[in-house]
Amino acid sequence: MARAAAIPATERPRGTPRARVSYRRRGVASVIAMMYVVLFSVLALGFYASVTTSAQVAGSEQYASRSMLAAESGMQFIRYMLSQNGVSIPYGTPMDQRFDEVYNDLVSKLSTYTGYSGTVIARVTTATSDTIYIPPDGVGAHNWIYLEDSGSRFRATIDKYGTKLRVKTWGRHINSSVARCIQLDYDYAQNATSIFNYGVASKGKIVTGGSAIITGATDATKGSVLSTVTSDPNPVVIGGKEVSGDISITNPTGTVSYSGAAVGGTTDPALIAAYHIHKGVTSPDFPTVDSTAFTAFATTNITTVSGSTYTNVYIPANSNLTFSGNTTFKGVLYIKAPNKITFGGNVTIQGTIVVENNAAFDMTNNQLNFTGSVTASGMETLDNTVDPTGQLRKLTGSFVLAPNFAVNFSGDFGTVAGSIIGSRISMSGNAGGTVKGSLINLDNTQMTLDGSSDVTIASTGTTNYPAGLFFPGHFSPIPGSYQEVQP
Repeated sequence: MARAAAIPATERPRGTPRARVSYRRRGVASVIAMMYVVLFSVLALGFYASVTTSAQVAGSEQYASRSMLAAESGMQFIRYMLSQNGVSIPYGTPMDQRFDEVYNDLVSKLSTYTGYSGTVIARVTTATSDTIYIPPDGVGAHNWIYLEDSGSRFRATIDKYGTKLRVKTWGRHINSSVARCIQLDYDYAQNATSIFNYGVASKGKIVTGGSAIITGATDATKGSVLSTVTSDPNPVVIGGKEVSGDISITNPTGTVSYSGAAVGGTTDPALIAAYHIHKGVTSPDFPTVDSTAFTAFATTNITTVSGSTYTNVYIPANSNLTFSGNTTFKGVLYIKAPNKITFGGNVTIQGTIVVENNAAFDMTNNQLNFTGSVTASGMETLDNTVDPTGQLRKLTGSFVLAPNFAVNFSGDFGTVAGSIIGSRISMSGNAGGTVKGSLINLDNTQMTLDGSSDVTIASTGTTNYPAGLFFPGHFSPIPGSYQEVQP
């Protein structure tokens, strides 16, 4: 169908409607583009702000974590210092003086510390508190000990807290004001010791001769020898036949003589020197003998030999008795000083021989001499007639406890149920037997095993300390007392 031609306006009749005309809209694209620009700008700013905030939060978390790690590092440092590696409190130190020992030992240990340029430790005592500061507080600000990364740092306080210690450590990073603080309580604990890992141990020189043998009963290594003397260039001389375990000395330049003897299961000098001689070993804690637990049971004194059986007795000073034979002691035999006591013939001891605490060191007037055969069993074998309460039967592991006494064996002693401890131990003649414990020489005197002495060690090691023996102490963390506190 043909499209009608448009009628010119001049020819269009009056009243005829005008045709609608379309015009292009201009500027809309620019407006939309500007809107997108604004939108993307807002998103970019938001993203930047979010990233910046996240970075700041991450930085703060990092500094907080480093502050906590610094506090933890400080606590581990103090824990090490309070352990037996840093603090050693002698047995018998009164409770109210233990804090003094802690401070004095820390001063000694920290005097050469290089992690802080000033005084490392200070103590402030008031009427209501007693505190050790590591390092001391500065005027108007806290001092710090810096860790290896030179950014993290810590400080610590140790407070006397009744009979315990309360330790607080603070950690902070140098670029942050964020600090963390942790707290841990410590209680007094007896040091562990390796002294009973040795069959024979002495603070003095050890000499064997003749056909003397030191062996382990069930384990050859228990027949080991230790000398801690450093003043003698030749701390151990093995002139006897054998030492089944190793030989250890604390003197790093000392010499051990063992010509012709078997040591550690071999007679090859090269193997002995390479594998069974140990020099420069750390000296273990030697025990302190406290006979108090035993002496309360020794209620009957004897001044003369007038019988064959004695139960829970003590011998007054200067009695100098000789028990000639077929004598039996049950329970505690308590000997006061000075005294020279001789056990001859056949002696049966069912219990423990102990001497007076704090006797004078006198090897001439303080002696226990075993010249005959000795049969010894432990406290645990007592019956109710001797130990009606059962308390004595708990005091096991000790045969002779004789600090400041010479202990001399020249007869055989079968099997003795406990350690033999004295200030100078010697065995000669046909002395020998099995010791269910260790031989410990408490002083720098020569321990001698000569003649045909044949000593077999059947010790229990460090699993069960003999009764009456005590060691220095330290402070150990109390489980469950750890907590984070307000800095």
